[in-house]
Amino acid sequence: MFRHIFALAGRQHGLVTRAQLASLGFERHRVARWIASGQLEEVHLNVLAVGGSPRTPARDVLATTLETGHDTSASHTTAAALWGLGGFRLTPHHVVVTRISRHHHRLPWRVHQFTGLVAAHRRWIDDIPVTSPALTMLHLASMVSLPRLSRAVDNAWSLGLLTGRDLRDLDDRLAKQGRDGIVKLRKVAAARGENWIPPQSNIESRFMDLIHTSTGLDFRRQVVIAGQDWTARVDFLHDPSKTVVEIQSERYHVALTDAAADRLRRGRLEALGYRVVEVWDNELFQVPDVVVDRVVEAVHRAA
Repeated sequence: MFRHIFALAGRQHGLVTRAQLASLGFERHRVARWIASGQLEEVHLNVLAVGGSPRTPARDVLATTLETGHDTSASHTTAAALWGLGGFRLTPHHVVVTRISRHHHRLPWRVHQFTGLVAAHRRWIDDIPVTSPALTMLHLASMVSLPRLSRAVDNAWSLGLLTGRDLRDLDDRLAKQGRDGIVKLRKVAAARGENWIPPQSNIESRFMDLIHTSTGLDFRRQVVIAGQDWTARVDFLHDPSKTVVEIQSERYHVALTDAAADRLRRGRLEALGYRVVEVWDNELFQVPDVVVDRVVEAVHRAA
């Protein structure tokens, strides 16, 4: 008899709900005896765990969604953490439902209402219902700063979780509904365009944020420059001044890159009229003002 519960709980991180037990034909008094004997443990009012099953962060999130209701999905920063986006944590738990009820007001976590798109944008990660990456970005837009939202979008894009089309489709469906964060997300999407190449590392994101915030200069990233019989992909290019910025890593670049090849590459770029500025990764965090001054000076000299 208990094997049916084990089978169900095995698909839900050791969890079952009272409603699920009732659907299997188990009466309340029998469930109460199992709780009293320790075979089942109360996690929330309507969520139980098989005795001895391990408590994990994933189980806690799933328990939150099960207690909230059948149409619930993890959302906002909780969803971002489930999708593996850096800088976000599972707690405090955020979930989204299509309609808020009195039951939801009594819950100790954040319950958000979002009608119309929850079912269409519901995904599953490790058996946990979660909002799609695109909808997660919209929810983040309503609660985080523009730079942090930009980094989250870039991170999700680089992981292959979303594309510009996903953001555009979401915008098309919500443009007339006045959703919180839609204007901010639209701004982020518009800045990237159709052929956006997301940053390959946090170092690139750090440089972009630093230069744009400090100077307002617009650099294109991962640009291919072609000579007569060679091509090179540079990290950043300021088109009006033909200023190239290359981000070097002391951990990898010094050990793996031939200095002679570096000189040759730089000489070829300068022969085409480009001014090359080298920035080391540690400088971006330790002496950002020095980086800004170096880049600005190169741009002004070129101009």
